[in-house]
Amino acid sequence: MNTIIKKSIITLFSLSLLFSCTNDFLELDPSFALKEKDVFSKYSSAHSALVGAYDQLSSPNFDGLYNPIMSDIMGEDVMINSEDNWNWFTDVYQMNLLPTFTYINSPWWIGYKIIFDTNKIIENVNNIPDATQEQKDNIEGQARALRAYVNLKLVQMYAPAHKRNSMAPSIMIVDQVLDVEAEDPGRSPLQDAYDLIESDLLKAVELLPDLEPLDIDEGFISKKGAHALLARTYLDQEKWEEAKVNAQNAYKDLDLMTANEMYGGFMSRNSETIFTIAYTEEDNNVYLSLPSFYWPVGGYSSMRANDKFIEKFSTEDLRFFFFLKEEEIDENRNLILKFGHNRIVGNAERIVIRASEMYLIEAECEAELGNYSKAQDALHVIQSRAYPGVPKSKNVGQELIDEVLLERRKELFGEGFRWNDIKRRQLPFVREGDHWVKFNFTANDNDYYRLTFPIPQSEIDANTNISEADQNIGY
Repeated sequence: MNTIIKKSIITLFSLSLLFSCTNDFLELDPSFALKEKDVFSKYSSAHSALVGAYDQLSSPNFDGLYNPIMSDIMGEDVMINSEDNWNWFTDVYQMNLLPTFTYINSPWWIGYKIIFDTNKIIENVNNIPDATQEQKDNIEGQARALRAYVNLKLVQMYAPAHKRNSMAPSIMIVDQVLDVEAEDPGRSPLQDAYDLIESDLLKAVELLPDLEPLDIDEGFISKKGAHALLARTYLDQEKWEEAKVNAQNAYKDLDLMTANEMYGGFMSRNSETIFTIAYTEEDNNVYLSLPSFYWPVGGYSSMRANDKFIEKFSTEDLRFFFFLKEEEIDENRNLILKFGHNRIVGNAERIVIRASEMYLIEAECEAELGNYSKAQDALHVIQSRAYPGVPKSKNVGQELIDEVLLERRKELFGEGFRWNDIKRRQLPFVREGDHWVKFNFTANDNDYYRLTFPIPQSEIDANTNISEADQNIGY
């Protein structure tokens, strides 16, 4: 493991950390950082360290921009514009990546920095002298949930799908703080990574308090958030019953967004928000943000909707009006109105988990379990909100599963799901219509390697237990 992980210290202002390869830099303590021995000397500073770990999620090189954008353009429904795209994400959209690219390196290293920080919190939380047991449990529960969240994201990006090979080499499991002289961890079997994620989330559910929806701060991972992450974790492994139960626990007592809230532009938390990456006007990513890339004006305005995807919506579907053809902005492709700015350019919370996703997980699981009526009911909750008066589905079997998967595409586009949905189910990858880079391959074709990122070259170069022979297939 690179020394940046071993020598990092928890800071109150994690976004200000610079990621450097030079040993000279790593020997310097940032002037604004708390000394490690002081972080856990009192509850307030330990809680600030937790906030700092959360804050790193909002980095544009992680979940503030890179991960959600890449998770959609590595699909077939949205794209980076072919002109005036400022050369952002074009290599990702073309699925023509190398282990040295920043799109590969940055999420990896930020992810492991967050894992390092959460490891520190988990190992030291019980030593906070002025914290109550309830406060200790809450901090540990959130740290474990956050560690699981990051590990799940890294697994989905850098390892093959569980359905394809549950024992394939995946990421490195780092579940404790490593000394500088400790042996570098190698790539762990994929199932071991999922087992750690599951263990962390089950412990988080145990530790986090039961709160009423109005008492939950959605900027932190609550017990509902831990259930939601368990639902995602089990869904990846096709553990349908477990995924369903956790999805139900996650959306319980939550109201879905209204049509008016949907048209508000997904800028801030709402009634169905379970977890959001919160920003203030002072720390938002400005141009390096989802609304900057998606909204037609006031930013990069680089994201477009595929015409064949839009054809899948009924014109009576309220979500159909997220798409706009405006020749003065782009005469060739469809604009997307789903993600807007809040007062200033780039200022918008990124809603990471919401109840609608949980209903769709429930529907998929019930359909896979053969409980078709229950699957139709859960699916209709989402369909009827988007298209009032639409009749409940009568499909069963594979046709119902396909209908649920299509509804996931319609409801969750732009929110960072399509890449993993194709991959976890080993679906064919077909780009057609007005895409300026087209593909057509199946899970049995050689090109399917493109749906898994390479291990960063910087990790291979620094890690004594990983060599070029451990690189993912195709790279």
